[in-house]
Formats: sequence, structure tokens, C-alpha cells
Amino acid sequence: MNNISTTTIDSAIVNINNARANIQRYGQSLLFAIGIIGCILNIAIFLRPAMRKNSCAIYFHASSWANLFCLCWGVLASMLAFMTNNNPASYNVLYCKLRFFMINFAQYSSRAFIVLACLDRYLICSPSVRQRNLCQTNVAKKVAGLATFVSACLAIYILISYGPVKGALPCMVTTEAAGIYETISFYLFTFTIPTLSMSTLSWLTIRRLKSNAKRIGREKICIAGKDIQLSAMLIAQVLLYLVTNVPYISLLLYGKITENIPNSSKSSYRIAVESFLNTLLASFFYYVFNGWSFFVYTLTAPSFRRELLMMILPKQWLRKIQQNNANLTLSLKNRVHPLNYSTVIIGQRKITRVAETINH
Repeated sequence: MNNISTTTIDSAIVNINNARANIQRYGQSLLFAIGIIGCILNIAIFLRPAMRKNSCAIYFHASSWANLFCLCWGVLASMLAFMTNNNPASYNVLYCKLRFFMINFAQYSSRAFIVLACLDRYLICSPSVRQRNLCQTNVAKKVAGLATFVSACLAIYILISYGPVKGALPCMVTTEAAGIYETISFYLFTFTIPTLSMSTLSWLTIRRLKSNAKRIGREKICIAGKDIQLSAMLIAQVLLYLVTNVPYISLLLYGKITENIPNSSKSSYRIAVESFLNTLLASFFYYVFNGWSFFVYTLTAPSFRRELLMMILPKQWLRKIQQNNANLTLSLKNRVHPLNYSTVIIGQRKITRVAETINH
């Protein structure tokens, strides 16, 4: 009986280790390929003239660059280390410091830009003209630059205190004071503050949109359709952030609780499961937020899809599509008119008689 159970456990451990290897070999490769293509398309679309005029699009553009750096320094570096069985972070001090500085700096920046985009959408829905005037592209560029500088300052400790170590993590903080700062700053600026800010501002934005819909008959509050679509893009991005980051934070909390338990006290099955979850959540799921933004934007915003089509389709095709849309719009307008509606049903002979009656 013991031999059967031991064989079953050993087989499960092998399957878990194989699944972990497949995540690193195929999952990360797929995420990186999709994410890089998506980030490049995001950047190209947000650089188009129609998008450059919107303050929220400025934050989305900056976030796309941050996501690009996250995928390169996080996913690509981890993938190459696994495939070549050589991790320079375990012995190269400069690479160790630079890689993890870029990952943390880019992740802080990406979250900061989404929070700023949430604030921008909240202000654009305000009945106050003064608040709506803050949603200008020149203001957005200055605020995005300030957010980039602050994010770099938050991660600067890595360049000072990180180094290669012999342990579960090949590159990590080497001083106790820096370790305390890292724990506090990570939970505050990677999860707590971004999550609360995004959730609260998104909820307040939805409330303002509903309030404006009720007030629109009494007051003139001009909110363009593209602004509403950008708000939908943002809310979808916030939901993606929550779904992909809550499991990772849960894993970190588990790691803190069990950090004093030595591996010698753990079973082989538990070690295999912990390694699998660490790879799944820390090396893959954690970066889904950075890699899937393009699909979120494409699914939620018609204006984004339109800009994408205008960028990738030939001009001849675009002219035909615009001409067909114009003909369809004209046809719909004609059907709305009672006189034209009757002529469409009765036929061409009736049109001639109506025209003659009008001329008389």
C-alpha cells in the first residue's frame, strides 16, 4: 500500500515539474510574443494624430512603453535563462542590479500611468470646468514625466543593495534595511495603493457617467464618445490588473508566512507544488497585465479598432469602407423621413408622383 502511494506521489511530482517546465518553455514564449506585438501596436496607435489629442491616450501610450520594458526584462530574460540553463543574475552583479531595477521601475511606472488615467477619466466627467481643464495633453505629458521620475526613485535602492546570492532566488536584496524597505514599498506601490486607487476612481467615474446621463437634459456637459470609450478601456484594464495581481500577492503572503520553514521539513510534493505556483504566478501570471493590454483595448473600444484598421489596411480598402459607410448612413437617414419611408415601401412610381405634387 505504501509503495502504491509513494509511486502515485512520485508520478504527481514528475507531472508538476513537467507542467512547470512547459510554462517556462511555451507559456512564457507565447506571452512574450503576443505581448511584444501588442505593445508595439499600442504605441503605434497611440501615436496617431487622433489619439495624441487625448490626455488619457497619453497615459496609455506611456503605459505601453512601461509594459514593453517589463516583458523584455522580466519574461524574455527569465525565458532565456531557462532555455540556456544559464542565469547571469546569479553571478553578474551589474546584470543582477540592472535587470531587477528595470523590472521594478517599469512595473511601478505601468501602474502609476493607469492610476493617472483613472484620475483623468474621473476629472473629464466632472461638471466643473476647472477640473475638466486639467485633462489637457500638455498637463498629461508633464504629469507622466513626473510619475516616471518618482517610479525610478522608488526602485533606486535595487542599484545599491541588490546582488547575487546562493539561495532560492539568485539575485536579491543583501541588507536587512533594504529588505524591510522592499517589503513595505512593494506591498504599498505594487498592490495596495494602485488597487485602491484604480478601484475607487473607476467606481467614481461610473457614478459620474450615470449622473451625467441623468443631468444631460438640464445642463450642457460635453463628453465626447471617444472619452467614454477610453473610460471603458480603462475599466477593463483595471479588472485585468485585479485578476492577475491578486493571486501573485497571495503567493507572496504565503511565502512570508512560511519563510522560516526549511525545505528539509517539507515534503517533495509540497516543494514541487510551491515551485510550480511560483513559476505560474511570479514568472507568467504577474506579467499577463503587461502583455494583454492590446486585446483589452481592442475588445472594449471601437475607436481603437478603427485606428488599428486605418493603420494596417491599404488606403484603397479604407476608401471603399468609408464610401460604403457613407451610403449606408444616407440610406438610413432617408428611411427616417416619413415621405421617403413610404416611397421605399411603395416603389419608384410613387416617388415620381410625390415629386410632381411638390413641384405643383
